[in-house]
Amino acid sequence: MGQVDHTFKLANYLANLTYDDLPPQVIDQAKKSILNSLGCGIGYCLHGPAEKAFSIIQEDGNGTTATLLGRRQRASIDNAVLINGIALTTADYDDTHLKTVIHPAGTSLAALLSWGEAYHMSNRDFILAFVCGVETQCAVGNAISPSHYAQGWHVTGTTGSFGAAAAISKARKLDPYQFAAALGHSASMASGIRAMFGVDTKTLHMGRGAQNGILAARLAAGGFQSCPSAIEAWAQLVSTTIHVESISSLVETGTYEMLENTFKPYPCGIVIHPLIDAAVEAHSTLRWGSVQDQSHSTITVRDIESIEATVNPQCVRLCSVRHPKTGLETIFSLYHGIAVGLLYGCAGPDQFSDEGCNDPLVNELRDQIKVQTSSDLADDAAILMVKLIGKEEQVFHVEHATGSLARPMDIEQLERKFIALSSGILGRQRATEIMEECWNLERVADMADFVGKLAPS
Repeated sequence: MGQVDHTFKLANYLANLTYDDLPPQVIDQAKKSILNSLGCGIGYCLHGPAEKAFSIIQEDGNGTTATLLGRRQRASIDNAVLINGIALTTADYDDTHLKTVIHPAGTSLAALLSWGEAYHMSNRDFILAFVCGVETQCAVGNAISPSHYAQGWHVTGTTGSFGAAAAISKARKLDPYQFAAALGHSASMASGIRAMFGVDTKTLHMGRGAQNGILAARLAAGGFQSCPSAIEAWAQLVSTTIHVESISSLVETGTYEMLENTFKPYPCGIVIHPLIDAAVEAHSTLRWGSVQDQSHSTITVRDIESIEATVNPQCVRLCSVRHPKTGLETIFSLYHGIAVGLLYGCAGPDQFSDEGCNDPLVNELRDQIKVQTSSDLADDAAILMVKLIGKEEQVFHVEHATGSLARPMDIEQLERKFIALSSGILGRQRATEIMEECWNLERVADMADFVGKLAPS
């Protein structure tokens, strides 16, 4: 009996998958993922990396066929995919598949927004293609985790090309052999390294992955051939913990990885979230800076004797920047997350920005934080101990962070997040209209109409 070609097995399954095959909870989760990612993309479309990419790429004079999130200007499909992909992931505010730490929605969504608009995809085809993209990206991530990420690869970047290729292959209705070829082409375009965290290049991983997916599917549709078992061959080169059966596990189990997707309440690395929860709780309990204690002096940074945090080792590995220099670097600073949570009782886009990064009080407090690790703590757990001078130490223990699988963001929280991110760009009325259409995406006959509303009127 020959060796199983898991790449083809997955491609064959997805190529034959229909909208009616999707469980209702998967369709609901797809809508949540789309809404969450759109909020992130619109909210950061005029910021940093997306603004730079727009300014540079507009000079090439390509066609004007596709919507750019939050902009009146339009661009070629290829350029729109890149710029939108960059915007979707700028703040690391997007979704997270916790088993792999992949942000799985953005790459497929960036590719499908432009493709769906240009080719007038139906709502059902769009949702189905999006699910195929997310499932493929997570399947590839499961096959190479955890060593791939630990070795320094950025798993969202390396797996994104596969996800976008699957999404566009499904959108183009490729047959199983073409679908598998597209995944094979992706194996030669997959890249992204964690050394880029905190700089513009990191956002390029998602935008470029979306472009790669479109190219891979286009080549496959034209008969451009690839090798068998392509994902398996690639996995052998980039991981020492390989689980090839994970590539096609959906075929065997019918279990959708999308249901393991989570959404972020804070625009930073997800491993910082339990620390922020603890710091926000400490801010409230200590009534930091808002009232006077019994000695009638305002509680400030100078009243701190010690701040000690205990986290899972993964948090320190990924987010140990003590003094970030830019808003992008704050995303990877557990010290910054603790400091803004303690000082302000919140940790939103204003705190994780260039201005928030350079806040002198935050800078002073970051220096006072000591961190230790414990493998006994889960990734979504943390302990924060705060001692004020002359007071007893107080301990704040978060067993599961907000936004984790154990404490997921609810519909109301997702809606507040979307409106907060998008209304400043599109206006509250249009943002609300988009949100309602997203929840009722099955009523949108032509995705071009929906995508067109993602830019200002």
